[in-house]
Amino acid sequence: MLGGWTAFVFPLLRAAVASTCLCPPATILSEFPSEVPVGVCCLNYSGSTLGLVPWSRLTNHSGLHILDLSRCNITSLELSSVGASLLEKVYLAHNGIAALPRYFLAGQPRLKVVDLSRNMLVELPVGFLQDSDNLLRLDLRENQLRSLPASVLQRPVLRSLELDGNPWECSCSFLEILEAEELARNLTCATPWTLAGRVARSAKLSDACRPTSLTALFVALPILILATLLVCWCCGRKRKEAPAFGASKKQTSSSRGTGSKGDRDLTQNSADHLGEGILIPASKMLESTNEDEEVPLGSMESLHSGSNGRRPSRSEPDAVSVTEVLKDSTDREKAYMTQSTEYYSLVPGIQLDDSDHEG
Repeated sequence: MLGGWTAFVFPLLRAAVASTCLCPPATILSEFPSEVPVGVCCLNYSGSTLGLVPWSRLTNHSGLHILDLSRCNITSLELSSVGASLLEKVYLAHNGIAALPRYFLAGQPRLKVVDLSRNMLVELPVGFLQDSDNLLRLDLRENQLRSLPASVLQRPVLRSLELDGNPWECSCSFLEILEAEELARNLTCATPWTLAGRVARSAKLSDACRPTSLTALFVALPILILATLLVCWCCGRKRKEAPAFGASKKQTSSSRGTGSKGDRDLTQNSADHLGEGILIPASKMLESTNEDEEVPLGSMESLHSGSNGRRPSRSEPDAVSVTEVLKDSTDREKAYMTQSTEYYSLVPGIQLDDSDHEG
């Protein structure tokens, strides 16, 4: 009988002590103490600069009910072992905690209030609040959380759940979890873009749970449109370049034809001028014995006739003396040399020896 009364009275006494536990003013520290004070129900280090907190030292303290480590510049928590404690209220707000250790605050049957607001939490760890079924209030505001595990939401006596200020991803699975949890339906969706800015309670499952084929179509359709526009642009550019290329090709052919014709004209003119500048050798001139015959210098007909060994048709004298022939030859040779000297003097770069002028 006495044992039954003891089992009933002691929990009431502990609850009375916890409810009457008053936290002293904050103790400002530059680092976490090596030993936690014994015989205190509340530990208030808010406003300190702690950095790393060895959490196992706190959970092993049997008489601690309230722990206030808010605004302590905490960046990480170290958990070496998991054990039950008398902790009822934990305040870790306004710190720089980016990740929690596995099974953080697990196995705490007396835990009622947890404040983790205004940290940098991206996700909640495995085993978070496991077997802590008496939790009444959970504050996760102003973090970087995108989703919540179902085990966190399924608290049997949870009355207050603060989730504002997180970039919640209202996926199909997440909305299915929230549909059964009325407390969590006040959060605001950040993604997907179709639900951005909407409160979760106003979102429908059909808005997020789209068929896979339809989602693939939405992804592939913009890519297909861009590819089509790119092909059309390339085809239009080729069509614009084709006439210009044909015109340039035709102009090139015309230029080549004109150049060929010009080259032929230049060759013909060169040949004509070259023909005008050909001199008849003296030996050919000496073959002519007629005093009245004139052989023009630079005549192509004379050159051809001389090369063929034929002379122009003329009447030959019946008898010619040797003296007249020699005299005629000498005169013709002198005339030839005189004309040759005058001609070569007109051509630049040709120097005649004095022997050429002698006669």
